[in-house]
Amino acid sequence: MLHTPALRLQTPRVSDWRIMLAAGSDLQAQRWFGWPGQVVIPEPDLERLLARPAGRGRPLSHIPGPRTYLAAIDLADRRVAGAIELNPDTREVGGWLAPRFRGRGLGAGLFAGAAEFAHQHLGIAAVTAGTESGNAACIAALVSAGFTPTDGPDTHTLPDGRVIPSRWFHHESVQPTMCET
Repeated sequence: MLHTPALRLQTPRVSDWRIMLAAGSDLQAQRWFGWPGQVVIPEPDLERLLARPAGRGRPLSHIPGPRTYLAAIDLADRRVAGAIELNPDTREVGGWLAPRFRGRGLGAGLFAGAAEFAHQHLGIAAVTAGTESGNAACIAALVSAGFTPTDGPDTHTLPDGRVIPSRWFHHESVQPTMCET
């Protein structure tokens, strides 16, 4: 578990997984993510899921694929505000916020937490994050979290097949450590 000034980043509970997906399933978010249809939560279910309290039930033990996720819980109302993901194979981090949590400066904390998770819990010295060149909010959040521009592919293919212009950022730690748990 990690804390930022406004968020608690924790291992998701079974009940959090669909809420985390709902946080990034709206049309605005999908413009940037292009998740496959089976992952996107249908519009009629979004508000119901995002209104649920976070962190109930047993910890989510397995998500297919190599990625590790943390639920981002808003400290003020104890709801899932979004999530971070880390792919330990590629050392890429990502994150998203639900619509009602965007535009409040939480993205910087989200990405700072992703970097801390990688560096201080998983022992990863350097991580990268990519975003669409036109995603000013994400770029500002990454820079505010201490990520710096780096070289990377000029384009990126999203899971839905769209090819987008991309910008890349990295974050390094001079002394990464592995958590003992």
